[in-house]
Amino acid sequence: MAINWNERSKVVNLCDWNISWEQKSATADEFLKARNVTYIINMEIETQVQNGNTFFVGNDGIGSHARVYIENPELREHLGFDCKAEGRTQLILTEDKCKEILEYKTFSTFKKYIAEYIVTNQEKAKIINYARKTKINDYDKIQYLQNHCGIPYNVEINT
Repeated sequence: MAINWNERSKVVNLCDWNISWEQKSATADEFLKARNVTYIINMEIETQVQNGNTFFVGNDGIGSHARVYIENPELREHLGFDCKAEGRTQLILTEDKCKEILEYKTFSTFKKYIAEYIVTNQEKAKIINYARKTKINDYDKIQYLQNHCGIPYNVEINT
């Protein structure tokens, strides 16, 4: 199915804070409130990706550790974030992934996944907030999270 460049796709702000950027196809700015959604024209999304907007392209250019998530599978495939042929999907930290990481039994596996998934400030805040919310009770994991994220576990962050 062909992508209609004039249609809008749902875009989710994965950050615990507001974000904004300058639109390239219009004289305006895009503003997303913390953990909220908006709908953006597909043509503008592609333009933002082509211009290397890290909110979309993440740290590696293919959407890993992105700050916003495009909920249009066809568009993600077109932009190279997902690839069905390679079985690759965009690396995004979700609450389910936070739960999975914190439930690993072996400390070495826990550290491996923290290093792989917890890279950006947004991901660090998300895993710490999730750990607080679920009240994890593992001293070693809490200490490692605090050191890796640079955020104290016992201090509330107002988001």
